[in-house]
Amino acid sequence: SRRLCGSRGQAGSCNRWSCQCVCRSPAHAGFKMVFRSTRALRAPLLRSAPRRGGFGSPRDHEPAWIENWNKDLRQGKDSLDWFFRGFNQLGLYETFLKSSPRFYGFMVCGGIIWGYYWNRMFDAYWAKINQGKLYKDCPYVYPPDEDDD
Repeated sequence: SRRLCGSRGQAGSCNRWSCQCVCRSPAHAGFKMVFRSTRALRAPLLRSAPRRGGFGSPRDHEPAWIENWNKDLRQGKDSLDWFFRGFNQLGLYETFLKSSPRFYGFMVCGGIIWGYYWNRMFDAYWAKINQGKLYKDCPYVYPPDEDDD
């Protein structure tokens, strides 16, 4: 849209974002520089258009050979198919392993519980091997009472 330039009233094509007028006044040049700097400062604050797809999004596509490879489900072809079916039925991945905070929480809590029962198992094994040699297996014999007659 052609309109009069704001600084001198000369004809040019000015809009909110750009000015291509023929005016060369220092005031107008200063106005353009200030506007450029404020636009640069406001650029991160301006809302960008929503992204539909793109790198890393769920809608991002792999190369064709990977998509074709993923289409081959291999159900019933693997020797560990029974394990994969069981693991998928547990829902362990969807519940604990899909998001990072849940994964870290699962690893920490699982490590604490696993370590506790691992320790209990080896304590029981040690007690079985050393049965009769441990302090708890030796009965305490009270000394005879001394009579002061």
